[in-house]
Amino acid sequence: MIIRNFTEYIVEPLLETAVSDIHHRELTVEIKYCRTGSKRCISGTYYRWTAAAPEGRLIRLRINRTNRYPVAIPFKTSEYFRKKDSRGREIIYQRLRKEKFARPEHLLLAIFLHEFSHYLDHAEGRNGRYKQTKADKFAIERLANLGIVR
Repeated sequence: MIIRNFTEYIVEPLLETAVSDIHHRELTVEIKYCRTGSKRCISGTYYRWTAAAPEGRLIRLRINRTNRYPVAIPFKTSEYFRKKDSRGREIIYQRLRKEKFARPEHLLLAIFLHEFSHYLDHAEGRNGRYKQTKADKFAIERLANLGIVR
């Protein structure tokens, strides 16, 4: 894995450790700051194709310099519940699991793991449904194995 880190945070060892049991040699990870004025605390994207990486396999992470920690991030689960709206119609909602990250390194790792799941889907030729939920569950499982979340 090639990591290009343009931030002050030392995350390379964390990223490598989190996926050390999975083949990922051809993956490139870029870590940058969000643009000034951005309201997002963090964002991540997995690119199947881009001009900078025509063969794909690129993860870009952007973290906001102005974050105040801890930062809470919602992760989707496979649990659903029903609730009636104001007109009495029953609507199905997906439960979210909020996790708080006290350090920017752990926040970057969480989003990296989510995007890494998309990389695995692409590498294995999968194009199924429920990818966001699957990616969130993959990230939570890996974070729990590392002792970062419970």
